[in-house]
Amino acid sequence: MVGIGNFDGVHRGHRKIIEAIKKQAGPRGVSGIITFRNHTRLPKEVRANRLLSTIDQRLEYFQAAGIAACWSLEFDNNFADQRPEDFITETLVERLGIRGICVGEGFRFGGGRRGTVALLIEMGKESGFKVNEIPIVSIDNREVRSSIIRELIRDGNLKEANNLLGYDYCLTGRVIKGRGRGKSLGYPTANFNPEQLIPGSGVYICRIEAGFGEKPGILYVGTRPTFRDSGDREVIAEAHIFDWNGSLMGKRLKVCLYNRLRKDITFNHSEDLSLQIEKDEKEARRYFIELDLSSEFK
Repeated sequence: MVGIGNFDGVHRGHRKIIEAIKKQAGPRGVSGIITFRNHTRLPKEVRANRLLSTIDQRLEYFQAAGIAACWSLEFDNNFADQRPEDFITETLVERLGIRGICVGEGFRFGGGRRGTVALLIEMGKESGFKVNEIPIVSIDNREVRSSIIRELIRDGNLKEANNLLGYDYCLTGRVIKGRGRGKSLGYPTANFNPEQLIPGSGVYICRIEAGFGEKPGILYVGTRPTFRDSGDREVIAEAHIFDWNGSLMGKRLKVCLYNRLRKDITFNHSEDLSLQIEKDEKEARRYFIELDLSSEFK
């Protein structure tokens, strides 16, 4: 029994599909997923930093959810133009020998997106596999879709995005050399280029992991408007770890976001920015205490 799709973010709707796959596979069957190393509906030139999860993250989620096998395919022009009937016959039946398939409601595939659930059912009767179409999941009258979650993250609404995901949204990336402004303000930061969709500009409460166990902290995302005269225009991500000192240069960070403290602000003087960061830290620490999250950190 297999599922097929982008599974970007492996959100609560995707997990309904995963549970159906495992249930129908049963104790003697093999539960599997066919996914893609690159998204099937985003142009190649804009795929970087536009998705909720990397392929490695998705594979980790699948394994943690109990999926036994996963096939990650390259979605190139040849694959995109393939007739849906050929995909069913050559890949699903002849190559994988599936006994059943689970897909989300309204699933489309193949050249021109001509492949439908109805076609799967029709050819499944001929080839001996069953088809299970899983209805779209809704939470608090909002459909759980990757596209909706992306919009929430772009708007900085991490609380609602995390609710639809079913876990805290995480950014990963390797620490790079910055300009040392955070350190000069009394708040040293680790700069990195997130591999996932970058949230809306502002300051976020987060937890950070870089090989030393998870630590509480705050994340800044933005173009540093206070220093706009220096020529900075690129959106950056800077993580500040509470009660920790050391070099993270070249190490990989994992930053999981709780919610946004505030939007980006332009200050007249760097001293005003330093005072605001101090307020941000106090508010973030209060958040961890009020929600009793301190016990999560090693």
